[in-house]
Amino acid sequence: MLRRKLNILYFVLPALVAAFFAYVACRVYDSPLLHGILSADVLFLMVLLLLPRFNFSYKLAFLAPAAVWAAVDHSACAYATLIFYALMILVASVVPRRCRFLLPVYALFALLFVLADAENFFYSSVLLTLPDAWGLAKFFWWGALLFIVVPPLVVSLELLFARKVLWSARRVELSHRAGFAVVVSVLLLNAGLNFLKPQQPILDFTVYKWFHQFCMPGVSRHNTILNDDIRSAYPVWEKEKSVVDDFSKPTVMILVESYGVKKSLDQTRALLSPFAYSHARFLGLYPRNASHTQGSEWEDFGALRGKIREEPLPLKFKEHHLQTWYVHGYDSEFYARGENYSKFGFDKMLFKEQFEAQGLPSCRNGFVGICDSAMIVYIDSLLSEPTPKFVYWTTLDAHPLYEWSGMFEKSYFCKIFSLSDVDCTYFTLQENTLRMIARLAEKHPEYRFIVRGDHRPMVSIEQSDFVQSFYFRWVPLVILN
Repeated sequence: MLRRKLNILYFVLPALVAAFFAYVACRVYDSPLLHGILSADVLFLMVLLLLPRFNFSYKLAFLAPAAVWAAVDHSACAYATLIFYALMILVASVVPRRCRFLLPVYALFALLFVLADAENFFYSSVLLTLPDAWGLAKFFWWGALLFIVVPPLVVSLELLFARKVLWSARRVELSHRAGFAVVVSVLLLNAGLNFLKPQQPILDFTVYKWFHQFCMPGVSRHNTILNDDIRSAYPVWEKEKSVVDDFSKPTVMILVESYGVKKSLDQTRALLSPFAYSHARFLGLYPRNASHTQGSEWEDFGALRGKIREEPLPLKFKEHHLQTWYVHGYDSEFYARGENYSKFGFDKMLFKEQFEAQGLPSCRNGFVGICDSAMIVYIDSLLSEPTPKFVYWTTLDAHPLYEWSGMFEKSYFCKIFSLSDVDCTYFTLQENTLRMIARLAEKHPEYRFIVRGDHRPMVSIEQSDFVQSFYFRWVPLVILN
């Protein structure tokens, strides 16, 4: 009896291990993805490999739940999932039940599920696909961790626990009836608890969610509804309305890194306070389609997810005889900006390497790059020239991680709101940059200033609820002069 209970334990552990790291990542980084605590795909793979070999017709019953779901959902991703499960059943049916054959088959599928789960996390959190995430792995330790360390580690742990029931001396074998009963019972349990507590599913359907990316691009499962208090306090910009109504007017468009909307109305007022006395033409909230920096830039330029929907914004200014500039205090290779952004119509593009050559100082915050204060001085010199310009600047100082940022003088909001170290650092960095922008706009009334955020802060290692204190895909928008 004890041995049977231990076999059941080892039967569940691989599915738990497969889901664990992605589950923790979604919790820590406040991903909009609702992640289960057991991997349905690994659990079903275990069942299939514990069934007798061949008898493929009996195994068709295991396709019934996926077939019912495909018929109800009636989407391409549901049918793609059905086909994938059919392939998995076929492979599991013909592979010999000996260790040297089971081991590579199990490891291959397990690795596939882990990588798909990692991509699901990136996509639902920051709308990045796997190739983008590979590129980011060079800049974020958690990117390297997810794609270099975690997948083989997870698969190794899955193999460690699965060996007890798959290819030990007392290998477990299920009848088709028992296997089907396990699958149906788990699905019913998951559905029942989902109905009672939808915020935390038991099973995580990695394959289906991965296919879902291709069926519903740009859709992220997250509540973006604003509370009534902030809706009544600030106007909301109409999503389809352009922020630019005159392309002949000299303009500075500033994308403020991680400039989000706090769920606390008082703290949002504090983040907008640098512009409170500037007689702004618009001071309110803006709904973002994208939720990462480059996506927001492309959205501002008139493109979304790499596809230009209309004539790019910089090109429209260029057609009205304005010089077009893109400036950013980080590397030109990041997001391949230096290679791609001239396609949008920018005459001049300057990045960290050019500014360092000119002697502009660097700051060490989330990224090491040109200080926002130095960039303000440089942009001031550009605006002082007689040639009218369109300048697009993406700030850098407030990029996470805030645990890496050094502060000299804290914002007075830190004491007013009793902010944590992470929140205090965020407020201080944002306030410093925003006050400089407000002063620059006051100094150059001939230029229209359009200031808005790219996304809420994405990451905090020390404070998991920090990201959750911001609304998802809502940013401030300020139009001056």
